[in-house]
Amino acid sequence: MNTHPYRMTRALRRQIARLSVSTLLSVGGVAAVVALTVGSSVSYAQSNTNGYIYGEISGASSVGLTVVAVNENTGLSRSATPNTSGAYQFSTMPVGNYTVSLMRGSETVQSFSAVPVNIGTGRPVRFDLGESSDVMELEKFEVSGSSISPIDVSQAQTVTVFRSETIDILPVARNLTAVALLAPGTTQGDEDFGNLASFGGATVGENAFYINGFNVTNFRNGLGGGTVPFEFYDEFQILTGGYGAEFGRSTGGVINTVTKRGGNEWKGGIKFIYEPASLGETRPSSYDENGDIVANNREDKDDLQNTNIWFSGAIVPNHLFIYALYQQRQIESEFASGGTFYTDRATDPFWGVKLDYQINDDHLIELTRFSDKRSTTRSLYSYDPDTREVGAYTGDNYLNRGGNNIIARYVGTFAEDYTLAVLYGKGSASFTDAGAGDAYNYILDSRVSPDRLLGQATSLQPGSSDDEREAFRVDGTISKFGHVLKFGFDQENNTSNDLLFYSGGNPYWRYYNTTPGSTLPNGGVVPAGATQYVRERVYENGGSFEVKTNAIYIEDSFKLLNDKLFFTIGLRNESFDNKNANGDTFIKVTDQLAPRLAVGFDPKGDGTSKIFANYGRYYLPIASNTNIRLAGAELFTEDFFVLNGLNADDTPIKGAQIGGTNVYSDGSIKDVRSIVDQNIEPMYQDEYIVGYQTALGSSWSLKVYGTYRDLLSTIEDVAIDAGLLRYAAENGYTDFDAGGFDYYVLTNPGGDMKIFVNLDDDLDGDGIVDSHDQSDPTKFEEINLSATQLGYPESSRKYYAGTVELERIYDGKWGAQMSYTWAHSYGNNEGFVRSDNDQTDAGLTTLFDQPGLLDGAYGNLPNDRRHSFKAFGVYKVAPEWRLSSNFSLESGRAINAFGVHPTDAFAAAYGSESFYADGVLVPRGSKGTTAWVTRWDLGVEYKPKWGKDKIVLSMDIFNVLNLHSEVQVDEIYDEDDGSKSPSYGVPTRWQQPRYFRFSAEYAF
Repeated sequence: MNTHPYRMTRALRRQIARLSVSTLLSVGGVAAVVALTVGSSVSYAQSNTNGYIYGEISGASSVGLTVVAVNENTGLSRSATPNTSGAYQFSTMPVGNYTVSLMRGSETVQSFSAVPVNIGTGRPVRFDLGESSDVMELEKFEVSGSSISPIDVSQAQTVTVFRSETIDILPVARNLTAVALLAPGTTQGDEDFGNLASFGGATVGENAFYINGFNVTNFRNGLGGGTVPFEFYDEFQILTGGYGAEFGRSTGGVINTVTKRGGNEWKGGIKFIYEPASLGETRPSSYDENGDIVANNREDKDDLQNTNIWFSGAIVPNHLFIYALYQQRQIESEFASGGTFYTDRATDPFWGVKLDYQINDDHLIELTRFSDKRSTTRSLYSYDPDTREVGAYTGDNYLNRGGNNIIARYVGTFAEDYTLAVLYGKGSASFTDAGAGDAYNYILDSRVSPDRLLGQATSLQPGSSDDEREAFRVDGTISKFGHVLKFGFDQENNTSNDLLFYSGGNPYWRYYNTTPGSTLPNGGVVPAGATQYVRERVYENGGSFEVKTNAIYIEDSFKLLNDKLFFTIGLRNESFDNKNANGDTFIKVTDQLAPRLAVGFDPKGDGTSKIFANYGRYYLPIASNTNIRLAGAELFTEDFFVLNGLNADDTPIKGAQIGGTNVYSDGSIKDVRSIVDQNIEPMYQDEYIVGYQTALGSSWSLKVYGTYRDLLSTIEDVAIDAGLLRYAAENGYTDFDAGGFDYYVLTNPGGDMKIFVNLDDDLDGDGIVDSHDQSDPTKFEEINLSATQLGYPESSRKYYAGTVELERIYDGKWGAQMSYTWAHSYGNNEGFVRSDNDQTDAGLTTLFDQPGLLDGAYGNLPNDRRHSFKAFGVYKVAPEWRLSSNFSLESGRAINAFGVHPTDAFAAAYGSESFYADGVLVPRGSKGTTAWVTRWDLGVEYKPKWGKDKIVLSMDIFNVLNLHSEVQVDEIYDEDDGSKSPSYGVPTRWQQPRYFRFSAEYAF
């Protein structure tokens, strides 16, 4: 859609050795994760909130033996009877540490303690009756031979799992993105979308987020999702590829988390975290060739304080547990943009509660409630960027985000071989901005650099926006005859409520300098004598928009060739139904069949190495933002006038109108057949992974794998005016006319289209043009447009990557994980959202709005980071002291040169959106790259003996060297009027500067 009116200012795997043995670092200095991996004739199943234990008994007959696993925190006990070959398994085990024992009656034959079960992964434990039958403790073992191996041969997905204890001792920012960026194949996304990660070359809007099995992804535009207080998280599963059929609605990655839970022992604590603005550095500022400021970071200050109070324990021992956390936070920020100075203040508390009712060892009920509701008060002041003088107070804005969430879940185990999980979740999220100046028109003065806000308005688009999600899902497993059959169903009813308009109830004015004879975006020519003009926009939209999605899946896992070869074969079927403001179906797609196939081979048969491959198809549903923008009663117009001066209240004194009115949306709810291609197919991606993993001695493991992703189909809105004009000319409709922006249709770019067009738009030759009468469906006739008539190329995004991971298991002294990824993301479409112009209109970006905008569009995409090296670890220098480090080195982002299209009038109306500079084609990404970004963070932890393991003091330094590599530059080569931009190539964003974090914790 022609959403360039919303364009924001252009300023701005898998883990280091997949937690197969995940090695991650524990708080007490004991190796928190060691994997015992073996072959088995049984297959394995995982859950999106639980893990599993599997293994075999060798060296003697398993007749009369039983394996018992006991949760060391809650006392939950499960038993499994080995089959005739000695193989056993435990499915859907709550995360935590277990004691796993081999029993003969009441006699313990062998035992392993502190066996970690992690979210969504398997923990292999092997008993060898050829060894001593004495009780064995896990901590006494080293990774060696076939008894203990760091290789999990039960699955082939690229996954990283982090426990909260690991994150606590690393210098990592306390947010989900910082955790995700530890995994190979992830990169930092465009900062103008917020702090989000790109997975495998996809946009930051294509990821899925789960908390305790509940999907909390932002379904409005895919940008992020719900969150809980960071101290409430227990484990993080970062899926960068190859995930099974239980996961969907993502063509990027999955961030799957579980929260902490109570146990039999009562515990509690308080933790204070402080990031002082006084010790933080600021990013540089930049100036254009005229000496005017482009990016002003001189006033940036961020001060954060968090106080976390928590407790957990057993309300009824062995049965009813509670974990509760309350976080009081205070965030204060200051920054300047253009001619406005801002101060932000947020003091909302976060809270979360988890109740676990362990009815018995086989049946569990979980109830989670949390709030991520937050409100930021933003105060505005006038500001002079030259003198840095802060002037008069303008007013306050109130930015409301987040909401309340509840998750109820039942998990049952029946006769060892059957499990069933049922979940119900409900959540809300606000996106409402309101301010004290909402009664005044928004006025932006672009006659000066930087732009300055005039008048008393405090926000561009006030109103109310909120989302509501209601979800239900069922997951089950059947373990029989050497197979584990997984199946499930999930359904979501999502609703977006939206009421938006320009401040003051319309219009929004923006003032520009110009020269006589210049052509404006509506095709109008500036008259003689005019040196300034005003752009006047009117916008309003509202309604309630529903999106209904559901999926059903089935997946089978089994082994062959004496357990050396394992397979996982799955199929997922998804559908979605997006409705317009009247509640009628706007777009509905069913039978999105997504096959998943994983295969692995254990060449030695001892679990110390594996060769693996994975294939999967992944679909992405339509964002509700598409309903709001394309299927609502949206009114959006644009006019241009000569500017003859300003009134006392800064409103314009308008002269002659320049050109006609651009009508992007006329305020009517369109007939769905006129705005959706009747041949439309869903958006999907195919992914292929192949790799090898092996143990290197007793402490190291190595993994090498390659990934290929191909985005085979995308959904975008395209303007078909040019295609209809060709169709009319070829079929004798000589009276037909289209203005270039009258017909926007949701389609798969590059294909043929079947659409219905209103006959009153004069395809019948009656002389009536552009009436847009939507009231009578009988006035529409079917029009079939060929790809040639439409003139759009096929959408393309391809991603190749090769990754090497090296891991050194933490042995109580030190541990480290390192990875290098070479990757290439290229094509003509970044995906769901667009980093080129910071556009958050998922599936409605400007890229495919006109055929001319695709000229030169093929090249390196914004999330292409050719080289990425990551390394982090911990070293215990003394009993009371521990040092940690987190290092990354990443190559830069491709640079473009955007300008005005010299030959396509419709594309030229978008201003500087084409891949042209001064009339010359400049293909995507051909102007070099931004600088390499080096980041090194250090941490130190002090756990004094006198504190009796109850006190922990720590300090983290982020960006120790205080480097200032630019991560974005101004890519506008031509201004909208065709003149050369004085700020092209000037940096607009830099990496985050050095800052400090201090924390003090007392736990009991």
